[in-house]
Amino acid sequence: MTQHFKQLIFLAFFFSISQFSYALPTIVKGKVVQGNGMAIRASTSSDRLSFREIILDKCVIETNETFQLQFEINDIQEVFIKIGNQSFSFFAVTGKNYQLQIDQIEKPPKSALSEQQPLQIVWNNKNALNEAIDNFNFMMSSFLEEHFIEIYKYRDTKLLQSFENTLAEKLNNTSTLNSEEKVFFENLIVYQLADLKKVSRTLSDFKLGETYLKNKEVLYNHPSYMSFFAHYFNHYFVSGKRNTDYNDCIHLIQSGANISKLMEYLGKDPILEQQDLREMVLLQALKEVYYSTDFNSDQIDRLINEIKTTSKFPEHQKIAANILTQLTSLKVGAIAPEIKLRSDKGIMKSLADYKGSYVYLVFMSENCPACESDLAIIEKLQEKYKSDIAIVEIFVNYTPDGLGKNTNRKDTNWERLLFNNDFDLLNNYQIRTFPYYFLLNREAKILLNPAKKPNENIDRYFDFLIKRDKEKAQKSNVLFR
Repeated sequence: MTQHFKQLIFLAFFFSISQFSYALPTIVKGKVVQGNGMAIRASTSSDRLSFREIILDKCVIETNETFQLQFEINDIQEVFIKIGNQSFSFFAVTGKNYQLQIDQIEKPPKSALSEQQPLQIVWNNKNALNEAIDNFNFMMSSFLEEHFIEIYKYRDTKLLQSFENTLAEKLNNTSTLNSEEKVFFENLIVYQLADLKKVSRTLSDFKLGETYLKNKEVLYNHPSYMSFFAHYFNHYFVSGKRNTDYNDCIHLIQSGANISKLMEYLGKDPILEQQDLREMVLLQALKEVYYSTDFNSDQIDRLINEIKTTSKFPEHQKIAANILTQLTSLKVGAIAPEIKLRSDKGIMKSLADYKGSYVYLVFMSENCPACESDLAIIEKLQEKYKSDIAIVEIFVNYTPDGLGKNTNRKDTNWERLLFNNDFDLLNNYQIRTFPYYFLLNREAKILLNPAKKPNENIDRYFDFLIKRDKEKAQKSNVLFR
């Protein structure tokens, strides 16, 4: 084989694998003052309709208080850096390195998100895009604070246009952003201003749609575009805007219409000429009416699942799958998300270990007064119902082993599982506050979500379940006697 031919083969191989190459990793590293031993993680939203959180990377902060997170993103995305329930967000660019210092973390973390203070950060290197966004947000808030009456009461379009021109001039003079960052930043300005025009009604609904949405690219991962999209098409079925009618929507869905028929119906809206925008509006509208008594949730499930499996837009398939998970994974009757955690006795446990018993599943956290007040009642429940109901506690603590070594909690007579920084588990169960209770049936299917707390007479429901099962068993024995 000649050297020239070998080179041709190599080049062909190189270009073939380059088609499947991954984006350069984005790196976030730095120091967390007094954070050694705590878990730190980076996350983002899988999409901006379901806002399902995905963990990009996580690690334990070193003894010298340093950390490094590394992940891959395909475009500019809002990334959250979290320690416990504290967080801050920034816009990360593919392949960039970010260095920062985090101060004033709460240790131990508090139990409810509403109680958390945002993380205080200092950037150690130049962060042009986020600096530009911060400056714009300051300009926007200052403008609204100064001209609130003129914009919202008198709808001064000339004043708003003057402000828009000022922003455009500043954008043109911005030289610190690369081309990708500049396009992202420009869209951020454009769609935040569009949102302002909608809220202040300084531009008609139809003109807003024609200017900012009709026949425009759908910016799935852009927060300002998707925020404007969500506000503009909010309660789309109910509003009956632009040639659609609420009763028609109800009839179509309840009669078993497929996605094609619904898409054809929404096509009466002159703003929704393009297929991708129209299907996105349909996805949001279906999600909004899922819990409405006017609609059958099973029919909504069917339609979203149809988009998940048949849409010609891959992004819509992903969004539909996320919405289905969000709406149905914790429904009564659904199989509970899997749990694989080590107990405080060192034994690996899963839900299969409790098959045949009801499971009273409780998520608790350190530094949680409400959790502590429930413990005495839980102890009595365990003693009374231990033969029929397994009480399983997942204790959430943001230390490397998932159970604080300095906690003063005594040993329990029920099962306690160590959290071990399994943030996917918290996301799967959609835990946002503590304590939170589920009740699973004997086949690990969700029976109550949320379940009543120990001080809300959950024991009466336990008694009902056990009595009902005994009666069923007696009837079965009579039948086969």
